[in-house]
Amino acid sequence: MHYYDYNYSNNNIFILSFDILENNNIQKSFLDIKIFSQDGKPIDKAIIRIIESDILKNYILKINADGYHPYETNIQLKAGSINKINIKLTPDKFQSKKHFNNQLNKMQFNNSQEINDQEREMTLSLGMEAPKGSLLYIYAEKFAQEVCKLSDGKRIINIYTDKKLGADRQMLKYLLDDDQFQFMISNTSSQVDFIPKISVFDLPLVYMDINDLRNTLDNKAFFEKISDFHKDAGYKLLGIADLSFRQVTSNKEIRNSDDFKGIKIRVYQTKNFEEFWKSLGTIAVPLPISEIYDSLRHGLIDSQTNPYENIVALKLYEIQKYLINTNHMPYLISLITSDKFYNSLSLKEKSIIDEASLIATKYAREKADERIEESKEILMQNGMPIIDLSEETINEMRQMSIPAYERIINIVNDNDLINAYLKGNKDNG
Repeated sequence: MHYYDYNYSNNNIFILSFDILENNNIQKSFLDIKIFSQDGKPIDKAIIRIIESDILKNYILKINADGYHPYETNIQLKAGSINKINIKLTPDKFQSKKHFNNQLNKMQFNNSQEINDQEREMTLSLGMEAPKGSLLYIYAEKFAQEVCKLSDGKRIINIYTDKKLGADRQMLKYLLDDDQFQFMISNTSSQVDFIPKISVFDLPLVYMDINDLRNTLDNKAFFEKISDFHKDAGYKLLGIADLSFRQVTSNKEIRNSDDFKGIKIRVYQTKNFEEFWKSLGTIAVPLPISEIYDSLRHGLIDSQTNPYENIVALKLYEIQKYLINTNHMPYLISLITSDKFYNSLSLKEKSIIDEASLIATKYAREKADERIEESKEILMQNGMPIIDLSEETINEMRQMSIPAYERIINIVNDNDLINAYLKGNKDNG
């Protein structure tokens, strides 16, 4: 006998699909559930368990909701139709929210334990801010392809680009609170308000070689530590890829640390980035990526920072004279899900997600390397010189960045993590 757990939300249309006959895709039945209290008010959230009976077309329906008595009934499903059921729950003043959450955790745990070898058919969703064709999309697409392949087509992941599921910070919140989607890919800097300790990746000018950084990320102990921080915040880290490093474009030729002083530079909207650029004597202007081109064109800013891929995608070579290789911070992108969703999966289902994420992460890194070389070609063809800063200038910038280091070290508040990240750099460990 198998059973399936679902998180009911009154905000969504809640319809479940069933194969009435085993291995039969034609005889489908749909169950439309609506749950109310005795006074007719809709129940916001509930836990639904559907238990398969030994009798054909007969199921046991169990419902738990915060503050209400558990509900159980037998249902029969008619093939090829939508079977609607309205349920009224009886209030239980003795059932606390803590008890309700304990039931949810217990149900999810038991579900994973009892169906370890099961692969359920699922249609899942993955969201991102980035557009189709971006490296984030390539990462997501490869992940979705591998999940489908490894599950023999039983698990489909639909990808939603261009903020269709919300901006990064919205998706990070929704991923925990809603069941609208299950995965997202975003840059790690957008996650620091939710997972403060990953501010470690915002430490400036630590790595100059992307392969050194990747070796640190792939170190088992380091990755587990970062994963634990995600788990503490309610997330499950599946993989970290990158767009290599952030660079600077400018209409001013920059060769040394003094050349940064006084320029108005667009920075990503986070205090960690602002503190770094202020320490170099710039006027840091936090702006969303969508406002960069027009702000440069109208002279509201003089300069901006982004990885090669974004610089080309935004066509900044049309309005900026120079690209300066600062490698000041990595542009890391992570694939995450919620810890709750991950733990609702069977062991076999988890292994598929884990393997697919490993394959996709490796693939995304390879594509990132290819696209940097392609981007350099495009920039040079469009007459944008690429300036490499001297080692002496980089060291001067590191010294000037001490206030930014102090801020981030205080936020992270974990000397072992800081040391592990810094020591991973062969040049500056």
